[in-house]
Amino acid sequence: MVVLPLSCNEGTIGGDGLYAEAKIGLKSLFNRFHSESWSTYATICGAVMGWTRGTGLMHSSDMIAAEMEKLGVITFSRAEMAFNILALLSPAITALADETPVYADLTGGFGAMWNLKEHIAASRKAVAENLRLGVVLAEEEIHHEAALHGQQANPHAQEPEVRNKRANLNIGFPSIARQEDMMARLPGLQGMIDLSQTVVIVGFSELGPWGSSRTRWEMESQGQFSLEGYVEMAWMMGLIRHITGDLKGQPYVGWIDVVTSEPISDDEIPERYHQQIMENSGLRFVEPDALNTYDPSRMEFMHEVVIEDDLPPFESSKSAAEAFKLRHGDHVVVRPISDSDNYRVFMKKGAVVMVPKAIPFHPLVGGRVPKGWDPLRYGIPGDIVQEADPTTLYALCCVSEAFLFAGIKDPYQMYQYIQVSEVANCLGTGGGPMKTIQSMYRDRYLDRPVQGDIILDHFSNTMGAWVNMLLLSSSGPLRTHVGACATAIESLDSGCEAIKSGKCKVAIVGGCDDFGEEVAYEFAGIKATANTKEELAKGRLPGEFSRPTTSSRSGFAESAGCGVQIVMAADLALEMGLPIYGIVAYTQMASDQIGRSIPAPGKGILTAARESADARHSPLLDLEIRRAGFEREVAEIRQQAWDGQVSSTCQTESTICATEERMKSRLRDAQHRWANSIRLQDASISPLRAALATWALSIDDIGVVSSHGTSTRANELNEGEVINAQMNHLVRRRGNPLLCVCQKSVTGHPKAAAGAWQLNGCIQMFRDSIVPGNRNADNIDEQLRQFKHLVYPMDSMKVPDMKAIMLTSFGFGQKGALAVVVTPRYVFAAVPTATFEDYRTRVLQRQRTANVEFVARLLKNSLVQVKCDPPWKSAETMHSVFLNPDSRLAADDSFGSETPVKAPSPDSVGERSDVTAALVQSLLERVTQRSGATTSTSVGVDVEEIMSLHIENLNFLQRNFTPAERDYCSKAANPRSAFAGRWSAKEAVFKSFRVPSMGAGAAMQNIEILDESGNPSVKVCLAITQH
Repeated sequence: MVVLPLSCNEGTIGGDGLYAEAKIGLKSLFNRFHSESWSTYATICGAVMGWTRGTGLMHSSDMIAAEMEKLGVITFSRAEMAFNILALLSPAITALADETPVYADLTGGFGAMWNLKEHIAASRKAVAENLRLGVVLAEEEIHHEAALHGQQANPHAQEPEVRNKRANLNIGFPSIARQEDMMARLPGLQGMIDLSQTVVIVGFSELGPWGSSRTRWEMESQGQFSLEGYVEMAWMMGLIRHITGDLKGQPYVGWIDVVTSEPISDDEIPERYHQQIMENSGLRFVEPDALNTYDPSRMEFMHEVVIEDDLPPFESSKSAAEAFKLRHGDHVVVRPISDSDNYRVFMKKGAVVMVPKAIPFHPLVGGRVPKGWDPLRYGIPGDIVQEADPTTLYALCCVSEAFLFAGIKDPYQMYQYIQVSEVANCLGTGGGPMKTIQSMYRDRYLDRPVQGDIILDHFSNTMGAWVNMLLLSSSGPLRTHVGACATAIESLDSGCEAIKSGKCKVAIVGGCDDFGEEVAYEFAGIKATANTKEELAKGRLPGEFSRPTTSSRSGFAESAGCGVQIVMAADLALEMGLPIYGIVAYTQMASDQIGRSIPAPGKGILTAARESADARHSPLLDLEIRRAGFEREVAEIRQQAWDGQVSSTCQTESTICATEERMKSRLRDAQHRWANSIRLQDASISPLRAALATWALSIDDIGVVSSHGTSTRANELNEGEVINAQMNHLVRRRGNPLLCVCQKSVTGHPKAAAGAWQLNGCIQMFRDSIVPGNRNADNIDEQLRQFKHLVYPMDSMKVPDMKAIMLTSFGFGQKGALAVVVTPRYVFAAVPTATFEDYRTRVLQRQRTANVEFVARLLKNSLVQVKCDPPWKSAETMHSVFLNPDSRLAADDSFGSETPVKAPSPDSVGERSDVTAALVQSLLERVTQRSGATTSTSVGVDVEEIMSLHIENLNFLQRNFTPAERDYCSKAANPRSAFAGRWSAKEAVFKSFRVPSMGAGAAMQNIEILDESGNPSVKVCLAITQH
């Protein structure tokens, strides 16, 4: 259908050039529909637009729009008119256009107004009169003030105070609304989810071409830095530093320029350092590295040459001379030099020597960490910087920052809640410690100075070992994953698996890789990276080399860095009061079929959508059906537990605990069958659909996919085909666009860290409700049009209330990976209100203290705080900590058998109940006084902790509850809650009588709480009131 932009202004306004003629010409095209042949293959709609404010033509008349609307007509904003035109593309209108041309009057009444010019002139005159009147009144006010205060300046007028804008550096925690505000839009999940088997993200960080995750997100989502972004980048690149003390003899607190030592305010930083920051961050030309002799325009090789004539002698040490002789034999003659320990070496004809040569190669553009980045500035000690590989330094910075993102100032705080063996380190790498490997092989071969124990750092697992030795002091599993470009998601999958299997409760996951000439050269050799010479010849800048999904894409731009997430069981996150950034609902790794190509992208990850044709109609996908089944099973479990308690003649504390543990275990099994793992009941449901159904979501609730998007020909087609096939097979609703985010258009391809950066971006999409666009997408590949579910946006867009995001990653060597992340609101919907409110209070406090700590560490250059001692004080304590499953770190840094932050003591519970009861009692008394009730009115209030009632004590039940009450409570779904409710009611009734108590041991059987027809009533023995 063709929509013609017609107008009600066909000369009625005047003074607008050929505008009217152009619109009349379009109207004549509309009139030709029935008279010309093109009407057989096109439909037509004429949109007659009215007064639209803010356009180029009407901008000068915006001031009189309000006056014009007084005449009974309507003016439109640009967004309103755009919406009206889009409405013409709705199915109902397009169906009408199939029958006959549609003439849509969007004029708002202006189309019937012929004397429009006169009304406009009158409106302008009225507006001008109002302005003139306003000026006169203002002048009158000035004269009035002068008469009162004289001709001096107005005493009420003050010089505007000029303030420098300050950067609000902060971590960027997610907002935590009250539970009732979130529950209005969320399903009822309370009690159904096994939170110990639910993996959540509580911290994340990264280091890459655009700096941290915060600064990268600003460039990805907005295309520019904020004031805070400029300040952080300038600090990171060593352009500014913060001082607190003396500056040129004067006290000063603030930033100074590193070169000039001149003070600089926050709001001066963007203008002063913008060009320097932009030129030395992101995707850019790789500068020669004097330290590592790496010049990307001069790739060095060794050329073998056979000497055709004897060479002049040269002097060397005895050991070197002997080595020459050993290598070249008769082609080398060595002679001692008199009065010297050195030897003279003669190279003879036929000797073979290696002559260095250099050739240019095209990978001149890459995404290294910002120029000037220095691990010393993060607080890493100099000896560690000298010894460790850059990948290790990246990881140390990221892990430290991730803990701050989790609100944890000291990683040892974890050991107040868990045992030291319950923290896993799953950090992975694709290429390993590249600089160390280069030194160990190349520099050693060239006989350059090499660190004596360099072999210790060349193993891939050394990076994780350094993290544990310097930061964590954990005794949990150290899993080092190598999955090429899918390493980070493989690490995430492993961490989630470890938590769900009970092998740990916390996992550090992510990936890290460096940028090196050897890898860059080999990537260019297989034509995986963009050719710099060709791209420059086409007029493209370095930042435009990575163009995922475009028809002109020609390979990826390699980058380097690290990405880290801290994941843990949701129940532990709630107990510790940590921020929850997202729920890891599903992860999967997949290999592929028979083949001969290592880098070929595969389709094995399609298996995440494997399901039978009828599975999508399974009743298990209905939350209400599952809840009904779950509640029936829970009622049976509790009834059986109650029956066992009542029938047992000997109830000890140990048997009670054992019974409760068995009941909890059976409850967890029920949660798994009805929520966490519904495929246990119906394996025909796809893993992807089942994971979403846990949270009452469907395949239509995935709003965004963060795609691998490497900017290579093969990847985008394969990835689009895989995702689209999954959506088709799972019957995603047509017309529900799946937005594809291509992060590598901004960051380039960091190999191992790719999936971690994508996951960080997903977290930030949830937090800010922004889907970033691919600004390098100048022309989407026509071949991608076949994937009907996928949309590739160029501009960032606001998308509120995102529920789930899918992430895909593909690595060389048949590594396919997929993850689904759900917004954290769904965890909060699964917990009781009291639990959530307690969590909310503690997490907000954590966020406040963590933000202060983050800023303080950044200003003091101490983001990384290396540990010198383990959390235990002696070898004997270490043995007891390792061997005791209940060992926890106390507030005084000692280890005990119980955690000091566990459940409160009975005394504290009683005190809290008394305080609550007193508070409610006082509130009721105030209400009674305000309402004018008589003084004889008496209200009793009592608050009881459900778990504090000892219903396993039959003597207690017989003395305090009538047979009818015992029968009713024992048949309840939760007998303990029923008895607690009756007991609290009895106490409240007794308090309302205001008679002396007979002591804590007095029986309460004289007060009976009945439940007739669903309405509670009280029957009281007269003797109790007369006491």
